[in-house]
Amino acid sequence: MVAHVLKLAWRWTQLALAISFVVAESITRYFIESILRIIPLNFFLEVIGLSRKTETKSTTEEEEDMERTTIDYIRSRGFSAEEHFVTTPDGYVLCLHRITGRSKSQNGAGANDSDQEEEEVPKKGVVLLQHGFMMHSEAFTIRKNTHDSLPLILSDAGYDVWLGNNRGNKYSYKHMTKKPSQEDFWDFSLDEMIRYDVPTMIDHALLVSGAEKLSYIGFSQGTAQGFGCFSSNPAIAKKVNLFVALAPVSQVRGFSNPIVDSLITSRPDFIFLLFGKKKIMPFILFWRRLLSPQQFARSIDMSIMFLFGWTANRIDQDEKALLYSHIYTFASVKTVVHWFQMIQTGKFQMFDDTTPHIDGKYSGYEISKYDISHIRCPVALFHGGRDNLPNTPATISVIPKDKLVYNHKEEEYEHLDFMWAKDASQRIFPKVVALLDKYTTKEKIKPSSLY
Repeated sequence: MVAHVLKLAWRWTQLALAISFVVAESITRYFIESILRIIPLNFFLEVIGLSRKTETKSTTEEEEDMERTTIDYIRSRGFSAEEHFVTTPDGYVLCLHRITGRSKSQNGAGANDSDQEEEEVPKKGVVLLQHGFMMHSEAFTIRKNTHDSLPLILSDAGYDVWLGNNRGNKYSYKHMTKKPSQEDFWDFSLDEMIRYDVPTMIDHALLVSGAEKLSYIGFSQGTAQGFGCFSSNPAIAKKVNLFVALAPVSQVRGFSNPIVDSLITSRPDFIFLLFGKKKIMPFILFWRRLLSPQQFARSIDMSIMFLFGWTANRIDQDEKALLYSHIYTFASVKTVVHWFQMIQTGKFQMFDDTTPHIDGKYSGYEISKYDISHIRCPVALFHGGRDNLPNTPATISVIPKDKLVYNHKEEEYEHLDFMWAKDASQRIFPKVVALLDKYTTKEKIKPSSLY
């Protein structure tokens, strides 16, 4: 009895600390925003010693990259880029970015495609890259050096490269009838991304490219979308010749911080009360704007250490300011609740729309699960020895042996390293290209008459 009371008291203490942090951040941000309504931002930053201005008047290439969009960055590096929009069956307008190869004319950043003549390079196949949670296509693409950018590497290797963007993020912030200011716009979880977003993006890329199949590369949540879609939608799985999972996630261990773990075990209605029912943590963009790039990078480093225990030591310190400036975009609070439910149950399941009992257990029904044993396309896994977030052994154990065609463990890698490690272009990306070469039908993509 005493042990139970102490355990309950400790959990309530953890929840109180979590609430205190959220409230303190909100009060601080409200105070600063109130001041900024009176005092201009640049003057205020100079007064408090957080000025983002450099001593020189000229802007460096890296500073420009921090504010560049995916399309701007690709074109600034001498590649041709296209922006496509496609509507899901439930009305969300998704943006896809396409890299069609290097341009013969590479005279300066931001050149329009109409001013650039694309080289005639036979395409090996089509590749779709899908980002992680609270990310967008910039996270995959924008690197200090182009030889570290996986999409540009794949384009140079002869692939027709597409980059997806999930509903609600920076590039897919549109619905045919709903507005982002409405709660209904954000009433989606991982289920809708699996059921609608992935198939819609795959079908569009294949339709435009003229190919019959493509390769799918997912990072983190992008792999969960792949596992869920390719195991529950056989028609789409048949259109995938290889599924490359970087930092694969289906079953999740949880967070290393006990305070955050206390939120995971909380009722969904408490999470909605704390964060609302729209987008999760939009205040991150406020702090990105307020702090200098270096200060913002340090705050992200501290955050991922606090949440996951990751050191991020394998990411180049000189590149973090650039990378972290593209790390966040909007996502729904409901998606967070969905992940919390999966952490709590230890199962790769659909969203539970019901309210749990006081003891945290569910009764009277069974939540539908995504059965990875039903996956119908070849799978290649790249996972890290120091990535403590996913339960990778559990994922590996349920993938059919004839479908798990490659399983690579990088012992020293954490979660983000599979996108951003300073040596990923030597340790990981060449293996990815070699796998694509093996499983992609080497034939010239037939141009579509649509574009």
